Amino acid sequence: MTVKLAVIKTGEQIITDVEEMTLQDKVVGYFFNKPCIVTTGTPELNEETGRTAFDINLSPWIALGKGYKFPVPLDWIVTFVDPVDELNTMYLRDILGEEEDSQTKSMIVTDGCEDC
Repeated sequence: MTVKLAVIKTGEQIITDVEEMTLQDKVVGYFFNKPCIVTTGTPELNEETGRTAFDINLSPWIALGKGYKFPVPLDWIVTFVDPVDELNTMYLRDILGEEEDSQTKSMIVTDGCEDC
């Protein structure tokens, strides 16, 4: 399993389990397994700690599509990055773990970068 945060041509940020789609040993796209759109709330600065926090919401990428595995052509992907730990944990627990029926969640993430 490879969980990545993808940015696609529309500008959407999608967290998903990614699988290569190949044709004659050439990558032509990716399969997004249980993809979710990642949206964030307005950042809020905690003046005491100096850290910024915001809500993260996950919602199904293609909410009315059948199945959970969607092909995405290579030219629609702008980039892949590793999600921050909090987002990765949220996705693994709440989406891939299928602990609850809802795929819309919210949590607070801080910018706890100590070396920045």
